[in-house]
Amino acid sequence: MRVIFSNRAYTSVLAETAEKIKTETGGLFLGTIQDDTWYIIEAIDPGPKSIFEVAYFEYDQKYTQHLINKIANLYDKQLLLIGLWHRHPGSFDQFSSTDDGTNAKYASMRKEGAISALVNIDPKFRITMYQVDRPCSYRKIPYDVGDNLIPDKFLKFKSLEKFNSIINNSLYLSSSKRKAVEGYHRSVSLATFIKFISPMLHDEECTDVGANNLLGDEPIQERLVDEIIDDLTFMADALDIETAICLENNYLTIYQEAIDKTTKIYFMFSAAKQSVIFSYDNKCYRYHKGLFKETFEKTKANREQRDNNEKSNKPQKQMGVFDSVIKIIKLNKDEG
Repeated sequence: MRVIFSNRAYTSVLAETAEKIKTETGGLFLGTIQDDTWYIIEAIDPGPKSIFEVAYFEYDQKYTQHLINKIANLYDKQLLLIGLWHRHPGSFDQFSSTDDGTNAKYASMRKEGAISALVNIDPKFRITMYQVDRPCSYRKIPYDVGDNLIPDKFLKFKSLEKFNSIINNSLYLSSSKRKAVEGYHRSVSLATFIKFISPMLHDEECTDVGANNLLGDEPIQERLVDEIIDDLTFMADALDIETAICLENNYLTIYQEAIDKTTKIYFMFSAAKQSVIFSYDNKCYRYHKGLFKETFEKTKANREQRDNNEKSNKPQKQMGVFDSVIKIIKLNKDEG
């Protein structure tokens, strides 16, 4: 097991330490885990409202959550919050009881645990890297630095074409503006898509999601947008499902207007479930980034396998979201 810093991430730790040379400071690691290697792609700063003292440090949590979402969205491969670091005074490179509680919290986020680093200047800069197992046990692990040690796919940013696709698909346009588009607009039905994947969503169904406090909470709004943007891009690019997005009735709402009805999916953050929740057709489901794409691919693979197993001498028509009836949205500029 080892850790690999990108050049940028390692430089960020150095820069933050140098800036707060007289006090404790720290930051968070964004990256990914593959083949027992922790790749640190980004190291984000702790935020302007952090508490910096000689022997005490506390993160600006609201700021770091905002920055995590913003930076992670720049990369083609999803970045995860995989750990943290902070500076200790003098040569003390063991964790305090307060540190144990913080590390246990981060380790509980995934089955691999987390990584946690201590920085000391005694008198030279050094890092001691630990892997934290659940609930809270430590082992020192080595680290290296260099972009050349990291697979290119983890360093790759989202393409300009991908961002342009998001913009050009008018995710934030209101219905009235969409009706100003000349001629006819064709799009696969959102309702057909949800119907196609819904049998595979059974395990994600949930109840007692609690109250929704989205309205007026900008960080939650931004988090929800960051969570669903990859799925919206997948639906638009791969399946030609074009949608719009708005705030409605205290929810972040994805909708598509068709001739016969408007299909809506409502998203919220549930404090009770500590999860993003989406609601459709009076049912609630836990949501995670990429859920719709994952579920679509599983459903498609299952149907293809079923159809292959049922093949006989008599040709059978294979049904799927592409073979089903596609509803066409006709947005005439003179309507309304």
